[in-house]
Amino acid sequence: MSKTYFSEKEQACNCCGQGKLSGDTLIRLNFARLLAGIPFVLNCACRCKKHNADVGGVEKSAHLIKADNTANAVDIQCSNSSARFIILRSLLDAGFKRIGIYKTFIHADDDPNLPSEVIWHD
Repeated sequence: MSKTYFSEKEQACNCCGQGKLSGDTLIRLNFARLLAGIPFVLNCACRCKKHNADVGGVEKSAHLIKADNTANAVDIQCSNSSARFIILRSLLDAGFKRIGIYKTFIHADDDPNLPSEVIWHD
């Protein structure tokens, strides 16, 4: 898949503008977006250590920018149950195996260093 739905700015840390999604994560996210057929608005993708601390992120967050300037996580805005279902189904179909379901967003990541085949909710 060569088309990307997500600009470098959308992928970068909201506080410092650094980072981008890893190649595998971006491919998977683009595929999920294509399957969903609805826009994905990213609340957050990459985070520097400062931003992660400021938002209360966990120490080993998949959002954290690694030495190669990439991260493996996104938070996708979600405002209603129909969109939540469509987004969730597409993320699973695209191969994401780490999903967090929250009131206003869905977290998805494919960090190879974290446990997989998990779903959590808030």
